[in-house]
Amino acid sequence: MADPTHAPGERVILDTMASEHDPKNEIASSLRAGRELGPDYDDAIAASLAQRLEATIDERIGAHLAQHPAAGAPHPGKGVSPTTLRLVMGIVTLGVAIPVTIVAAVTVGSWGILMSWVGLIAFYLLVVRGAGN
Repeated sequence: MADPTHAPGERVILDTMASEHDPKNEIASSLRAGRELGPDYDDAIAASLAQRLEATIDERIGAHLAQHPAAGAPHPGKGVSPTTLRLVMGIVTLGVAIPVTIVAAVTVGSWGILMSWVGLIAFYLLVVRGAGN
């Protein structure tokens, strides 16, 4: 008996695939439905199959991640160690200091060099001390 709210054959696609949970069975059911319905319904069948397979993949990935948390994932409440932070910030500050010093020397002179280094040291101390809190 045809359902007036659906196009002919649409109900067949949904009923055939809803009862199957195995991806192999879903693909086989889609192929059978495609043969029965003809090429007019190929896009609808493909979209329905893709949506169901994506949902299955998402469920499996979620279950896998729940069972096996990533080994390299950071633990909540733990950040970068203070030693690592000081080292990285020291390297960054020195890397920035060279071009800043050159620009300050060319444009302002010795006063610019002094002010740029005061600013760089203040930046370094604020970041390192602020991260410790």
